[in-house]
Amino acid sequence: MYKMIIADDEPAVRQYLRYIVKQHNLPFFICGEAEDGEQAVHMTDLYKPEFVILDINMPFINGLDAAKMIREKYRDTVIYILTAYSHFDYAHQAVQAQVASYLLKPIKPAELAETLKKGIANVLSQRMAAQRIQRMEWQIAKDRPVVTKQRLFELLKSDSDNPNALRLLQGIAKKEKFCPAAVISASYWPTAKIPVRDGLEKRLKRESDVRFGECAIVTSFSQEIVIIFDHWDYNLRCELQSQLEEWERTYNITFCAGISLVVSPSQIGRDYRNATKKREVGLFWQQQGLLVVDNTVDGRTEIDCEAIQKQLRDCLMERQAGQAKAILRQFLAEAMHKVCQPEYIYAAIIKIANNLVTKYAEYIISAEEAKQTRQNFISQLNQTSSIGELEQCLYDLIDKLESNTCSSEQNQAEQSVKWAIEYINNNYHKDLTLEQFADKLFMSTGYFCRSFKKYAGEGYAAYLTNVRLKKAKERLMSGKYTVAEVARMVGFRDASYFSSVFKKHYNQSPSNLAAAATRQSS
Repeated sequence: MYKMIIADDEPAVRQYLRYIVKQHNLPFFICGEAEDGEQAVHMTDLYKPEFVILDINMPFINGLDAAKMIREKYRDTVIYILTAYSHFDYAHQAVQAQVASYLLKPIKPAELAETLKKGIANVLSQRMAAQRIQRMEWQIAKDRPVVTKQRLFELLKSDSDNPNALRLLQGIAKKEKFCPAAVISASYWPTAKIPVRDGLEKRLKRESDVRFGECAIVTSFSQEIVIIFDHWDYNLRCELQSQLEEWERTYNITFCAGISLVVSPSQIGRDYRNATKKREVGLFWQQQGLLVVDNTVDGRTEIDCEAIQKQLRDCLMERQAGQAKAILRQFLAEAMHKVCQPEYIYAAIIKIANNLVTKYAEYIISAEEAKQTRQNFISQLNQTSSIGELEQCLYDLIDKLESNTCSSEQNQAEQSVKWAIEYINNNYHKDLTLEQFADKLFMSTGYFCRSFKKYAGEGYAAYLTNVRLKKAKERLMSGKYTVAEVARMVGFRDASYFSSVFKKHYNQSPSNLAAAATRQSS
């Protein structure tokens, strides 16, 4: 494994880079993530990584200056500059800092993976060149399994046809007649709240080699056991099922395995991808056992969040956290029934959570509190790997928002009414509705009406009408405007309706008041 530091002031970009490294199973250990150039330099001194990815536009010390400082101390560190700027001057400075590559955002996952692979090859080449012949031979012998594993991984990760795939697999299996028949992608999770013992992945691989080595290629990729069988039948399936059950009993874990039959060795990458996706979906939804690839492997990709966002907002407006959780449970149950892919579930959940926090930030909590709530939620979300953990993450967010509301609900309601009164006094001429105020203050219309009457002493509609009539009387007394003009100026769309309301309130029609005011002024 090679150590790597990622430096970017945007958390989303750092998460994206980490995702690419994991998705392509690149041999990196991300030992640090920096938010600015100063942190990046400090982490480089602390961890001495072989690879550093730097964004140009960062606080305190920008990426180019940080690259120069790192290069002065560590000549062999591979540095990549990641930026949205394509100006020649930046590229020139990057060359002066001896960076390995200058990558423009948005970078494609395959492009970054390929660049990092070249960097790995260069680092390995430099290491080998710097060692003596004896050391070189020892290192090559030591790295041979890693290289073989990487070659196998690259073969399985390729979606395109590879006419050399069969020959490569025969070389790895060390059998001239080896021909893949089925690909198994298996993962596990703890059955109880007991940490998985250290070294379990290596032990499982070793035991798989002992049991299936004569008829399969066995490898592991980041908590995933991959087995490529040279034949597949009912007896072998039963034997595999028996082995999984034995592991579950012995190590207190639960297995989920995706199975894809190989149609053609040249297309084994596609078969592996299908098995992996089946396994990932099963792992996320906590489905146990052997899952055979079918036409649902791709699952549903589009998830409509509009309806549930409104339902959740309505529940929280009514201070019904329990009902909000029930709605979320139903939403996730429907998503499971539709075989939604985990990445789309996560995208939908982030959208839903951000919508709720944004609404709360408009009035209930401060912008800083909203920012911290989002960061905490994303941090907790990144640690989830199953539907149960994701569901609990959402419940925690609802409880957090509800506690912010309830802890100062009376004060918030009083402040909300004061704000509404001030807004009405300054904007009575506009088209104001009860729904607008309730939505703005994150309250239901009923709760807003009750709060307004409690703290204002009269209902919302009565208060708004009284303010408009008072302002109308002032303008009519000036003698400068007609009744129709005054009606429009104070927010009445219909002059006849305005006259009716005015007369009922003052026992005098607005036209008579205007006429009297005109006679007095003359």
